[in-house]
Formats: sequence, structure tokens, C-alpha cells
Amino acid sequence: MVTTRGSTTVTTVGTTATPITWPAALPQHARLGVWAPSCPGPVVFPRRFGRGLAALRAAGYTVTAGKSCDAALGAGTLAPNALAAELHELLDECDGVVAAVGGWTLTSVLPHIDWDRVGRAAKPIIGYSDITSLLNLTARRAGLVAFHGPMVISEWGEADGPWLHTGAEFTAVLADEHWTSHRVPPATEWSDENLFWDRDDTRRQRGNSGDQPVRSLRAGLAEGPLWGGSLVVLGLLLGTPLWPEPEPGSIVVIEVDGIAPDELWARLTQFRLAGVFDRASAVVVGKIGKPGRCPSGFADFDEVIRACVPTPVAAGFDIGHTEPMATLPIGGRARLTCPDSAAPELVLLREEGQCWRDGASRRE
Repeated sequence: MVTTRGSTTVTTVGTTATPITWPAALPQHARLGVWAPSCPGPVVFPRRFGRGLAALRAAGYTVTAGKSCDAALGAGTLAPNALAAELHELLDECDGVVAAVGGWTLTSVLPHIDWDRVGRAAKPIIGYSDITSLLNLTARRAGLVAFHGPMVISEWGEADGPWLHTGAEFTAVLADEHWTSHRVPPATEWSDENLFWDRDDTRRQRGNSGDQPVRSLRAGLAEGPLWGGSLVVLGLLLGTPLWPEPEPGSIVVIEVDGIAPDELWARLTQFRLAGVFDRASAVVVGKIGKPGRCPSGFADFDEVIRACVPTPVAAGFDIGHTEPMATLPIGGRARLTCPDSAAPELVLLREEGQCWRDGASRRE
């Protein structure tokens, strides 16, 4: 329920219906399986992919690349059923699975995934962009927290390694088994520069879109499970049996890239009409990479967001297609504080005993 007290919106969160399990924290020298279910990026951009693998090894991880990382079949990598089977195998054999890169073709893989098997494995699955759908379905159907975070080519494959902020947040959220609350810190610098992989990416990206500070667009307080990611990818599932409807009281996370305010208005309206914001306790919007303008020249994204989202809402967080990026536990609880006259704060929450290093799942 949403009520207004003066200029502050206060959201009362309903009870979460689906039990959720945190996967085992990544142990020291964890073995990470690399999975390429979308774009055949490892084949198309081998230098950048090799840099990403090297950066993961330098961070102390053992890396196992799946067969999908050597494949380029039609519009994707392997056949959908083969990709699902590879995910199951990597979860059985490794301590966690990280996507090689995003793309467009993961939707065809989703009907082949055994969600009970994913839940039993209780291992972290990490990625974003096209991987957004998998993360939310892992939370809703496998009852397992999944992680909206950096991928091998896009973040770990940077010319001089991942941004320090990206690596530090990845480690803090995924490798530390003791934390019970973690404030998502804003980055001190950021970039959305597009350097063509394996051709122009011989240096770190530089910023080219000005400042997008972390800011409150509508004041209020909220607490609930995190849901969301790529607005475009989640929109592909609306109206299908795969739609991972958010839990009542969810904090909805949204990221978009290369978009103008009119398109954002259309996509947010789609979510509003589908009832997403009726089930939300708050909304968090990431920095918008390579923002565009409407034909009229209009470029006020904040006005569009406030017009479409009735809950407490904050914008400018480091998630999605800009560098650096935070790691967010989809399905895990968080608390968002949006003051009237100060920067908002997003805090990740995990109760004692919600993480098991042996990978055994808890089915409630």
C-alpha cells in the first residue's frame, strides 16, 4: 500500500509469497563456468574475451569456458536445448556461472531450463542485459537469488581490466559470506563511451554524456525483494508464460541504454499498464548510457520517469550498460531510502544463515 505524508511517499510492503534461497558464496579460488547463451561474442571478439578470462584469473578465480564459447550457430551460439544442458552441467561442475556477454537470443533457451535443477545446484548465476530474464526466472521459479552483475567480455574484458568499483562490488556481494547489509556505493566516475571491441578498445572508456548523479525523483522509503534489470529484455516476456511477475512489494530495478525520452515513456507505460508498478514498493533507475533526444529536442528523462512511476523512485545508480557497475542480488531483499533533499541510499539485506557454502539448497 502506498500513502503520502506531506511530500514523502511511504510504502508498506506486503509479505513475499515465494521462499528465496541465497546461493553459496564464492569460495577462495572459486571455479567459474563461462556460458555464452546469446551473442557469439567469444568467437567474434576473441581478444576481448581472452582479456576477460585473464582478468578473472588475476582476481583469483579458476575459469572453465563452456562449449558455447567456441560456437557461432546461426543467430546465436548453440541450439537452445544444448545451451540449457550446458548451463545445468556448468552449475553441477563449477562454483558459479558468469555469462560471456549479452545479446538477443536467450529467450529461446528459457523453456528448456530445469528450474528445480538450478535451485538444487544453489550456485550464483551472474550477468545482465539479455541475461535479465534468466535472473528473474531463477528467483521466481528456482527460488534462488541470482546476480545482476558484470560479464566476461563487457566488463572483465576492459583494456586494463575491470573498473576497480566493478571488481570491488562483485567481490563484496558474491565472495563475502558474512555480510548482512551492504550499501550500494555510487561510483566517483563513470563512462558510457562505446569503443568497438577488438578494434578500438585499447584503452579504458571515457565519459561522454555529462553527469547523472544518484538522485531522488520521488521521496519515500521502501523495503522488498529486488526485481528487474533490462527494461527492453523484460518487455520481451510480457504476455508469455515465461513472464516472471514481480512479488508484491518488490523494489523494481530498471536499466536502459541508447534510448530517448519518448521511447522510455512508451516502455514505462507498458510496464505500468501491465501492473508492474502496482506491485512495486519503489523503483531504482540506472544511469542511461548514450541518452538520446526526442525529435522535438526534449531530453528530460526525469520528467518522464516521474510521470510514469507512482512509487518512491531514485535514479542514477551504476547498473547496466555503463561503466562501472554494481552487483545486485535479484530476489534478495533491499531497502531504498529517498530523502527529499539528499542523495538516495540503496542497501542490500541478507539475514544470518541465508548463505550456504556447501551449495545445498533449502526447499521450503
